[in-house]
Amino acid sequence: MSQTQVRRRQLGPLDAVEIVQSPSAPWVVLFHGFGADSNDLAPLAGIIPVGRPVNWLFPNGHLTVPLGGHFEGRAWFPLRMAELEASIGSGAGVDLSKTTPPGLSKAFSHGQRMLQALGVPLDRVVLGGFSQGGMLATELALRGDAAPAGLAILSGSLVDREAWERLAPRRRGLKFFQSHGLYDSVLRIEPARDLERLLSGAGLDGALYEFRGQHEIPAEVLRELGSYLRAVLPD
Repeated sequence: MSQTQVRRRQLGPLDAVEIVQSPSAPWVVLFHGFGADSNDLAPLAGIIPVGRPVNWLFPNGHLTVPLGGHFEGRAWFPLRMAELEASIGSGAGVDLSKTTPPGLSKAFSHGQRMLQALGVPLDRVVLGGFSQGGMLATELALRGDAAPAGLAILSGSLVDREAWERLAPRRRGLKFFQSHGLYDSVLRIEPARDLERLLSGAGLDGALYEFRGQHEIPAEVLRELGSYLRAVLPD
């Protein structure tokens, strides 16, 4: 196995952290959540127990999110911070199941162009992400021209139910992994369960792993994700 190489790389309209363990290995692309950036999930490349060489890509959101002071994060599509905080404070969480988030189509286009620039056949790529990144990964997996090797949705949620119900049957047989915290106050568990039912009902193969936690990726999820990746990543 060749030595692991870590670098920042511009791929079409997006820059990303790229971690190459072997030129011939399959890829896992993980999109970060709202307000984070490409560095947020990159440490997972050394933690998820895949047990074989895997190449990783952690794209950077194209939108800037002010975090207060001189700090800023990134995002894939905009959210109104006041409404977000009010939803969390009320315990209602964010529910995007009945709408197409403004900016999702642009994020989809950027993701498509990034994957084309990567130059790897999609059947050798698992798409995934956390929270908002999981929504984008699902949009790419369902709406794209070709099916990926797998789909990993970490604390994501159902977006634009009508469109996803129409698109999902195109991916019948696609193996997916989904995790969500039972006490998630940002994206409640109920829309995540609705997403699992939508995907499974359309013939995709997977299940929702529920854990006793909040909006996070605990160690138990990383173990389950590692098992999933070992099962779906091509030789």
